[in-house]
Amino acid sequence: MGKDRSDILYATATELLSAAEAEQVRSAEDVVTHLICNNSRLSLSNFLAGFLIRRQIPVHHPVTLARLLEQCKAIDARFETLDLSAIHCRFETHDKDYCLETGQVDACLSVAQRARDIVMTDTPAY
Repeated sequence: MGKDRSDILYATATELLSAAEAEQVRSAEDVVTHLICNNSRLSLSNFLAGFLIRRQIPVHHPVTLARLLEQCKAIDARFETLDLSAIHCRFETHDKDYCLETGQVDACLSVAQRARDIVMTDTPAY
């Protein structure tokens, strides 16, 4: 069951990330930054939660991006390279606030893309 649920989370995360990327490449006057913000945040959350669920690790509540990342770091050192400092909402348990500055949402999108790269590649054997 963990694999099925994580597959759903990964698929949702990929769709959200694609939507954020599509919004980012629009002309500057047409970009809706809160869409990039929200889609990036949800994508990142789904990638991290999916990673944990795939490994049958319960997600600790309250769920925040920072807490999910700490759980992921505890089982896979590759997550040490993921820096959430650019994400202002990393400690929030709700998704009611949005960043509206282009530079800020671009940084959040970049973190979500890095998380995708980590979870979608196999853990190297040592």
